[in-house]
Amino acid sequence: MRVYQFLEKLFGMVGNIKIHPVDFNLPWYSIYKRYWVRLGMSLMAEVIIWVFFTTLPLIINYAIKTQNTTLVISLGISFIMLSIIVQTHMRSYVLAEAGIMGSVSNSAYIFFVKVDPIHHSTRESGKIISKINRAVSAYENTTDILTFDLLRFIIQISVILVSFIYYDFTIGIIAAGSLIIMLTISTISQIFIAKKVTPKDNDQADIQSQVEVESLQQVALIRSSFATPEHIKKIKKTNIRTGEVQTTVWMSFISTAFIPRVLYGIFFMGIALLILNLVKIGDLDVITAIALITMYISTYSIVLAGRDVERLVSNIEKIKNLYTYIREYGDSSYPV
Repeated sequence: MRVYQFLEKLFGMVGNIKIHPVDFNLPWYSIYKRYWVRLGMSLMAEVIIWVFFTTLPLIINYAIKTQNTTLVISLGISFIMLSIIVQTHMRSYVLAEAGIMGSVSNSAYIFFVKVDPIHHSTRESGKIISKINRAVSAYENTTDILTFDLLRFIIQISVILVSFIYYDFTIGIIAAGSLIIMLTISTISQIFIAKKVTPKDNDQADIQSQVEVESLQQVALIRSSFATPEHIKKIKKTNIRTGEVQTTVWMSFISTAFIPRVLYGIFFMGIALLILNLVKIGDLDVITAIALITMYISTYSIVLAGRDVERLVSNIEKIKNLYTYIREYGDSSYPV
């Protein structure tokens, strides 16, 4: 407990979480306007970080070729400065993210508390809890994907395009084009799968939550020998079905990366051969060639980028699902 209290004071989180009212009649992304300063700082920091790491092989290449000790020392200092930037911007980021999640959860529960009790007598409370929790988590995932995943891929493609073109226009176009092709194929296949399986996954999550909440409520009301075993059996059956749905969904998404992985191997081979040819004819030195190939290898995770795009789309749908559910639920007429 003492360690936690020390960390709480160190990071200065107490009193800095800002909860704002959420109007569910507005677009789902309107809540981000409340935290644009903190999120903007994080986005700028991430741009600096990924531009630096993507161009790092070329910077090292230049330092070695010129035997520039000052540049090497500057790189070491840059790593230290980046650590400070990461630490600073992550504090702003987590405060903004916690504020967004707390605001949505707080406003949603306030809405359902105010709703006339007659609605709760005819609706499924488990489904309400499931939708709220799913939407709150979706805000966290959406913000993370936009800030740490998709932004990185955009920066990598842009930096590789500029860097490769500097040495050879054809290789630059091929390298950037190959990344865009793999990103496009991965994204299209992921979104296609998502449209087919995500609704089933969401429905099963609602069923799971409803069965669990219903079982707890019924057992609390009916403390008898026959009630508990029946609900335990029902929960187990639901858990098994949920597992079947989830594993099917996971394998569907994992399988979509097969073609991009194969394409990556083909593109890598072609680009490496073109770079090797430039070395043979004397248009490119060995160290620069290694740096360029290393830069391209660093983008391997782009074969899974479609999963990030799909997750973004799916999470936005989960958020919109809550907004739609609240708009169609009923009047907030209960006095508070």
